[in-house]
Amino acid sequence: MNKIKRILKQIIDFFKGIRVSTIYKLVGIALLFAILFWVYTTWKSNQEFSKKNQADTYINGKVTNKGEDYIIVEDEDKNEYYIPNTNTEDIPIGSDVNAVVEEKIEEPKTKPKEEKSEETEEQTEPPKTITSSNVTVTNEKTENKNADAEVISYFQETDEVMSNTSLKDKAKEGFITIVDFLFYNGKIKGYTFDDLSSKAKLQILKIALSIDSKIEKYFPGYKETITSTTGKIYTGIKSKIIESYLKITTKICNYDANTCDQAKLDFQDMKKSFSITWNLIKDIASSGIENLKEWYEIFSGKTN
Repeated sequence: MNKIKRILKQIIDFFKGIRVSTIYKLVGIALLFAILFWVYTTWKSNQEFSKKNQADTYINGKVTNKGEDYIIVEDEDKNEYYIPNTNTEDIPIGSDVNAVVEEKIEEPKTKPKEEKSEETEEQTEPPKTITSSNVTVTNEKTENKNADAEVISYFQETDEVMSNTSLKDKAKEGFITIVDFLFYNGKIKGYTFDDLSSKAKLQILKIALSIDSKIEKYFPGYKETITSTTGKIYTGIKSKIIESYLKITTKICNYDANTCDQAKLDFQDMKKSFSITWNLIKDIASSGIENLKEWYEIFSGKTN
């Protein structure tokens, strides 16, 4: 009992000996720790929130097209993004890239959707526009750097060969190579049609029409012969080329006004040189009324 009394007395004496200023100090220290703990937890929460938002501001995908100052990137969900003001020389088509989005993604301006019918296809959506000065190539497709120039050169050379009737075998071989390249996933100089920019595709399709017309002129019946012997369709190539040209032009007019206007101007030359009529276009149309409206703008040469 006496021992307990002594312990209680010591505790009481201890508290009696504590000054008021000391209590304030202890309270201040406790408050300081509380503030520091709050600052830490707030900072950590902000960091996690920032990381979550940052993850949403990265675009990872493959370069599917490019112009003089832009690239088109397609992500794994098949969403397309237009990135302007980009040094495209260092980013070949087919390369994997990572882009940091600096501003809110701009949704494309789309036309009101019409009711679908059995005669219409899903309309091509314009790519979303993003601003980014930080585009990093994660896997560069270096072998595609000269694809446009090399393939265009091949088409031009083949077109010249077609006019030389003394080179019949070479001309015929060139025609097969070109059709396979355009429509059967063939390769020219190691490249496929998808390795080219839309601008280059439009150029070679225009040349392809010239090659096709020369085959008809200098080697009548040849296309029917190789169609029957190879199992691939080489007849009706003119219609296929025109349809491809119109589809590519329709798509590129969504984001590249200069190439769009040039494609429409070039089509005026093609109309005259290869007897392309509006009735012919309506006959080959397979994308419904909406695309026919856009195709008529190309046919008529209407520019922005």
